[in-house]
Amino acid sequence: MKKIRIILVIVVVLVITALLFTIKPYKERKAFEHNLQGKELYVAERFKEAKLSFEKAIKLNPQLTEAYINLAKTFLALERFDEAFATANSVINVDAANAEALTISGQAKLNEDDYPAALEFFNRAIASNNSIATPYYYRGVVKANMGDLNASLEDYKKAQELDASNIEYYNSSLTVRTKLEDYSGIITDYNKIIELDPSNTEAFYMRGYFKLNIDDYEGALSDFDKALSLNEALGKAHYYRGLVLVKMNKFSLAAPSFNKAAKNKFKPDEAYFNEGLAYLQTKELSKAKTAFNKCYETNNDGVKASEALINLGVIELMNSNFSGAVNVYGKLLIKEPTNTNALFNRAIAYGELKNHEKAIEDLTQCITLGRTDADVYFARGVQYINLFDYAIGCSDLQTAVDAGHEKAKELWQAYCENNSLVQ
Repeated sequence: MKKIRIILVIVVVLVITALLFTIKPYKERKAFEHNLQGKELYVAERFKEAKLSFEKAIKLNPQLTEAYINLAKTFLALERFDEAFATANSVINVDAANAEALTISGQAKLNEDDYPAALEFFNRAIASNNSIATPYYYRGVVKANMGDLNASLEDYKKAQELDASNIEYYNSSLTVRTKLEDYSGIITDYNKIIELDPSNTEAFYMRGYFKLNIDDYEGALSDFDKALSLNEALGKAHYYRGLVLVKMNKFSLAAPSFNKAAKNKFKPDEAYFNEGLAYLQTKELSKAKTAFNKCYETNNDGVKASEALINLGVIELMNSNFSGAVNVYGKLLIKEPTNTNALFNRAIAYGELKNHEKAIEDLTQCITLGRTDADVYFARGVQYINLFDYAIGCSDLQTAVDAGHEKAKELWQAYCENNSLVQ
């Protein structure tokens, strides 16, 4: 009987031992499955569900370090930074050199704007493993936020060297390079972004923009054309393409680009204004007039509205439509009664209409408002002489002569030098 009991005890022990050895692999396998499921949910940005999967994995296998790392990352994605830090630190407490956990702890502190603490964790991560791009990248972010732009840029460059496929590394270095006005470096970064993403419309546009800034007009034009081939409605690319063509003195090509920019609602008043200027250069006055009118109609209180009216008046003067010029400048002077350019140009129009008194009135107002250049005195001198008031007219011409005005000198010699009416 005693022998039978001993045998039963041995059998029970063996069964329990067998069960224990069976349960452990089962738990480890299930933990692995939950961790894998969590990773899939994380990639799908289903972070709350991913969190639950990683927590199940940890419960089944508390030694599964990867699950802790993944849970900490998920807390970062959920913006639960305290929990991300605590979870990562639970790994660090066991493995002080775990670069991934150190990096996550740094990210948590970075998101709380605790830059000194974040910097310390990233330094420790890099010291632990200097072949991982991520801590270099985030250390660059910290240094940029702390104002150390050159050191930040060096970290971004190291991150790019270790992982050349991450576009975010180039985007961040672009921000720093822009602040440093490192245009050639900016173009280099955009070269890499375009290499990684050949259909990146914004990258082509921005590279063209910075090529324009370094006077590489052919390169800028090529990039704007490529951007527009990817997105014909990209108004800003049309606009800056127009500016490039102006720089290249290709005004007839620039004007349609500005028109397309306006139609695609990028700075429409400025775009129409620049279109008008381009047509003035090609002497297509009718088209220039249409563009300046559209500029004014688009935003009659805008920055370019007043200049558009000035140019509309100039076109009327060029077309010898002096009454039209008076009307245009009158419209502007209602809005801006102290605009001396409008007063001066309207005076010229009044003079051509033989309304010398009105011309003198506008020119005198110019002088009263502080515009005292030789052209004003010359123009007013001419109007007084047309009224046979040689004394004041010759005095104005003399003022213009003293300022070096050549035409004033010719008229003074013709009307004033030997004129007994000049006192």
